[in-house]
Amino acid sequence: MKIIRALFLLFLPVAVSAHPGGGLIALDINTVVFGDPMNNAVWRLEKGKQPQPLARNLHVHWTIRGLDGQLYSESFQEIGGALFRVFLDASKPVKVAEESQVNAPVFAIGKHGEIIFQKGAQILDRTSDGKVRPFRGSGEVAKGEPPLQQVIAYHWSADETLYLSDGGRLRRVGTDGIVRLVAVVDGKLIEPKIWNPTGAPRIWSIAIDDRKRIFTALPDLGQVVRIDRDGSQHIVNRSVGGWRATAVATFGDSLFLLESNDTTNTGQRVRVIRASGKDELLGQIGPNVFARR
Repeated sequence: MKIIRALFLLFLPVAVSAHPGGGLIALDINTVVFGDPMNNAVWRLEKGKQPQPLARNLHVHWTIRGLDGQLYSESFQEIGGALFRVFLDASKPVKVAEESQVNAPVFAIGKHGEIIFQKGAQILDRTSDGKVRPFRGSGEVAKGEPPLQQVIAYHWSADETLYLSDGGRLRRVGTDGIVRLVAVVDGKLIEPKIWNPTGAPRIWSIAIDDRKRIFTALPDLGQVVRIDRDGSQHIVNRSVGGWRATAVATFGDSLFLLESNDTTNTGQRVRVIRASGKDELLGQIGPNVFARR
């Protein structure tokens, strides 16, 4: 199976075969962690320093910080894939669950290490002893609201509200476990139309700043859209030179963007937009980085 898949990928355009990741974690104003499916690694990237691999040989598309404060990544698109806890000291990742136990492309992690994931029309959680139950007693969409499509991003707010996205919809789940619509982000897909089999814009990543403004990465539109507390939407970043933001994170007043190029195989880079509006390149991970070392 691996040989067949590898041969198939050889015939795809380079940028398409290197489907980028959607998880980004800001540790401080100059340091981030993210997954890199091109180099099969999880990176710690600090401004002015060489990138440090926290984990290798993991085909990572999703990386998140749990409500327990720990970092988690996955290798769900590999045969025998699994969910792992990753450590900042680069010690060996710990397997938390098999892919078959989650069976979802993305997940969140709760305060006690429970795995939160989608199954059909419902959000569930799986405790460390393997018990699966409705998230916060429900995990169902509020009556009268659009049914849940495939969830592609999660994010915890400071008050432990869980935000999630399905397609261009942003939703939240409060203490009652009911999934409620927050906003819908829409627009015309830009060319080339890659990384998206649906033909509709999708929110790949969610972040919330100290002012409770919500940032969403929409690479299909080549945009990062901010949703303010009054519900108004503002485009705060657009694709330039083929670089599209696939993930967002915040730390204080700094907005971090994880970007991939839609036409050239140049790896992932991270930019940060400061409160002053100043745009900085935090760093870049090129392709085949381990082969060059």
